[in-house]
Amino acid sequence: MPSGSSPRVARASGSGRRAEAAETRGEREAYGVTTLQGPLPPPPPGLDWNFVLDQAMPIVALIVVFIGLRWVLRTPVGEALAERIRTKVRGRVGWGTGGTGGAGGAGGAATGEEAQRVAALQDQVAQLHGQIVELAERLDFAERMLAERRERRLGGGAGQ
Repeated sequence: MPSGSSPRVARASGSGRRAEAAETRGEREAYGVTTLQGPLPPPPPGLDWNFVLDQAMPIVALIVVFIGLRWVLRTPVGEALAERIRTKVRGRVGWGTGGTGGAGGAGGAATGEEAQRVAALQDQVAQLHGQIVELAERLDFAERMLAERRERRLGGGAGQ
């Protein structure tokens, strides 16, 4: 160690055996690192489009998602989802409940509405069944007429 210097100075400067021994034993003094950095450069003039896009993209994505959801919910799929939610809210499990469904005081009203709806659907099915029977009869008649016409042509051509 140089004369006139303290052990601390010798350790910090790296001179002397005592500094080496202290380093290998893990006895290190706290020290700070100072970096010199100048001021930030001024931003370029005008509008930074990268910054604008980074800030606006989440908003645009949300708008697109909401528009897409609205479009999907207005399709028959959305109507089916809404009907499913309505039936869950009313407390009905499914069609096989035998007209008993509905929780609490709304059960009677829901059953009455169900009965009217089922009756209307049964009437509509009966009406459609009648129309199908009528169309089947017309089809049979048209087939017979065509068969008779075909027989006349074939029978008239063979006799000449």
